[in-house]
Order: sequence, then C-alpha cells, then structure tokens
Amino acid sequence: MSSGEKSSQPAAFSFQGAQAAPLPGLAASAASRLPRWAIALLILLYISHGLFDRVPWRGDDLINTALARTALESLLLQGNWSVLLLPPSTDIAWTTQGSLWILVLAIFMTPVYLYAFITQTPLAIHLMDDIARIPLAISMAIGYLVIWKAADRFARRREAQPIDPLGVGPKSDDFGKTLGDCAVLLAISALGIVVPWHQSGPAAIGFLLQGLLLWSLATAPETPRRAAGQLALIILATLLTYGLGLAIAHLITVLAVFRWVAPYRLVSREFIGRFSSLTAILVAAWVIASVIALPTAQVSQWWAFGLGQWWIVKLLSGDLTAFSTISAWFKESLWRWWPLWPVALYGLWRARHLQWRKAPHWSVPLISIASLVALGILGPFEWKFQQLIPVIPLCLIAAYSLLSLPRPLVNLVDWFAVVLFSALGVVIWLDWIALNFGVPATLAARVAVLTPGLIGNANLYEIAFGVIATIGWIALVVWRVRRGEPRLWRPVVLSAGGLTLTWVLLMTLWLPAIDRLQGQQSVAKALEDAWVKSAADHRQIKPSVVR
Repeated sequence: MSSGEKSSQPAAFSFQGAQAAPLPGLAASAASRLPRWAIALLILLYISHGLFDRVPWRGDDLINTALARTALESLLLQGNWSVLLLPPSTDIAWTTQGSLWILVLAIFMTPVYLYAFITQTPLAIHLMDDIARIPLAISMAIGYLVIWKAADRFARRREAQPIDPLGVGPKSDDFGKTLGDCAVLLAISALGIVVPWHQSGPAAIGFLLQGLLLWSLATAPETPRRAAGQLALIILATLLTYGLGLAIAHLITVLAVFRWVAPYRLVSREFIGRFSSLTAILVAAWVIASVIALPTAQVSQWWAFGLGQWWIVKLLSGDLTAFSTISAWFKESLWRWWPLWPVALYGLWRARHLQWRKAPHWSVPLISIASLVALGILGPFEWKFQQLIPVIPLCLIAAYSLLSLPRPLVNLVDWFAVVLFSALGVVIWLDWIALNFGVPATLAARVAVLTPGLIGNANLYEIAFGVIATIGWIALVVWRVRRGEPRLWRPVVLSAGGLTLTWVLLMTLWLPAIDRLQGQQSVAKALEDAWVKSAADHRQIKPSVVR
C-alpha cells in the first residue's frame, strides 16, 4: 500500500502485544528510497548558498560576528582565557547564552588574524567573517545526518513496525531508511529556519543539539549507560552554548522520557543514576572553574539573569506585553513551522487513540516539543525561543504522519508547493530582469523604490546558477506530473526542492540587494573599524581592512 492510496484500509500497529489505533500499512514499493545524490545535492545547495561572500546581516548575525572578534581579541591580544568559561555578563548580547559557540567562531577566525599579524598585512576582515561561518555549515550537515539516524533508529523499533500479515510490506531497514529520508526532506522544507540557520547566531548549533539529543534517546533503551554519558555531554554543551533555557528544556525532556515512556522505564534505574551523576559532575566542574577564574559577582549575575527573568513571572503579574509577545510567536509559528505542523497534527489526530507510553517513536518527539514550547512560553524571556523551532522532533512526527495522509491531501500539498514556489521563482526572475535591464519599465520603477541606490550587476555566475536551479525545479515538477509511482517521500520532495530553488535564486540574483537591506553596512563598518583599530593598537597590525 502506498502513502495516501489506501489510507481507508487500516492496518494496526502492535506494541508488545497490545493493540493501538489503526494506521495504514506501507507497501514495499512505497518505501523505495530517494536517490542519495538527490538528497546530497539538495543539502549542498541549501547549506552553501547564503553563507559566504556577504556582509553580516542585522540581528544575531551581526552581533555574534562582532562578539567572535571580541573573543578573539580577548584570547590572543589580552590573554583573557576566562572567556572560555563564561561570557562577560555585563554585555547584554551575551547574558542569555554561553561562550562556547562564540569561541568556535573565533577559533575559525584565528588563521586569518595570525597571518595578518605574522606578515604585517592588512586584516582581511570579510574573509575572517566568511571562514567563521564554516561551523554553521558543519552544524547543519551533521544535523541532517543525526535527524536521519534518529528517524531510522526509531522506525526500526518493533513498536514502530506496521503489522504485515500478507508479507508485502517493507523490511525493517528499508522502512527506517525511508523514514529517515522523509525527515531530512521535511527539515529542508521548513520555511522559517532557512535564514536563522545561515546566520552566525546559535540557531544552527541549537538544531544540531536537538538532533544529537533525539538520536541519543533513540539508542538509549538498548545502550542506557552509553546514552547516559552522551546525554550528559549534550546537556553541558547546550548550557555552554545556548544558555539555561535550552539546557533546562533538554533536561526535562530526558527525565520525562525515562519516567513515562515504557521501553525507557525498563532501564530508567540504570540510566538515571549514571546520567544524574555525570551531569552534576560536569556542570559542577564548570561552575567551580568559573568561580575560581572569574569574579563572584559576574558568575552570580549570569545565573541570576538566566533564572530570575521568566515569562511566567510576567504572566502572573498580569503584564500585557507578555501575552502579546506569546500571541505574536504563535502567529509567526504558522509560517515558520510550515509544512511541518499541518502534517504532524494530521498524523497525531489519526493516531489519537494510540497507546503513547508504548510508542516511543511518537511519544519521545512529542515530549521534546512540549518541553521546548513550554520553556519558550514560560521560561527566560530574553531567550530567543522564536528561533529555536523544534525542527527535529516535528520532522520525526511528520515523517510518521506521512503514512496516514490520504491521496487528496498528498495532491494538495504537492500542487500547493508547485504553485507557491513556481510563482516565487517567476517573481524573483522578473524583478531581477527589471533591475538589470529596465524592462518592464513599471516593474523597474518599483524595484528602484524598494532597493534605492542598487545598480544591476548581472554576471555569468548569477545567470548560470539561476538558470541551472530553475531547470532543476522544472525537471522535478515534470517528474512529479509524469510519474505516478507511490512513494512515501513524494508529498514533501516538492516542498524541499521548491524552498531550495527559492533560496538559491535569492542568494545568487538578489544577494547584493539583501546585503543592502539586511547588512546595515554603516553599523558593520563602524564595528569593523573599531575592532581593527583595537587590534592594531595591541600588535601594530596595519589598521586597514581588505574588502
């Protein structure tokens, strides 16, 4: 049976002898995997475009790039190694996060700085910024790998396997790999994450930490002692990277899973003891080192800021700004989490009678989403939970939900993606033609108003990449129209391909305009000049900037 073709014919899932709500089965042909080269090409295009050869954009990108330069100066010029433990809490930009991610960015900047120092040449500061974004690419690439492995591991569990009395269903490994492909495609197709993931803020590393958490939990029932060590390190890395908000959310997820989900309760005593002791030792070692190396007031201020200013306090006090902020976040989530949340909600509704405690492939991601959303609404109000979309748990639930999508809904999702992204592609091309060639005149006049001072600079690279991406999208649509073979990943491959097309076109044809609108060149230039002058004052490096 394929996704959507026979959803009216239920096949029950079994959970260690107990019957759960009926869900459709899956024919072996529908579990055929997407070609490896296709997924690799989508990920490569998605990650590589928008990372390099641009100025820092406003918001987290500009702030974290400047903070990385400051951390580099503290380490190499001033010898201030205490920044390895805790960021200066007097800096408002660092008060809600740790210093680990900033230090990673600074480490990647170091070779360019050292070259300028040794050769006494001008600092190639934009090259530093480009190299500092390499960890973003690494985080996204590893994040896609771990989301695939998490979905594969959960799908291989006996509780997740459909009953197949006729022997026409896929094998366990084929089923797991197909669900992994679907989860990756769903992650690529999410609308609200493409911009934050390509900025120097902590959104990309937050995605990776989510993936590592879910992957470790997927393996925990079989290897509880190893998972305890992995999850303790993940909690510490989360604390040192994203701060208290995400660390607390992940801790609640781990404890709730081992307290409530049936397969995990069997090994909870062995796991909880080792996990609790390791987490306590790691966090205590970091706190003690911070107290020894840093002023007590700075350490206490960082903890007090993270623990003392929570949304729940504002809500209980009747602060109307808290209600408006949370309401705005829910409205933004409707497009930020598209198309994950409609698919996931439909699957959860179809499985509403499921025995959740005995179905870890549903309950573990649900617990993760609940903890992230709850801490986002009630937790530290300086924590930018709007950027921390629970992508990986949502993708896992949506991937299993594809099993229950009826054929009309599959076609609706497909054609919505075709219409939406084809229209966006046409608009992007028409605006670019108007900017560079002045036709049509009315559209060229409107573009001039929207991007004042921007002059068209059409070049062969832009045209070639834009044409190739457009041809690839047309080929994908033609394939979808001409070939009707049922595939579980078919409802999301067009969404993933369409979003990738749109992103590639924007980052090739319209990157100069986006830099003007988002780059805040005057602020970025002032930060660059101040930092280069500071570096020159310390080590007599020529105070000019290579652009």
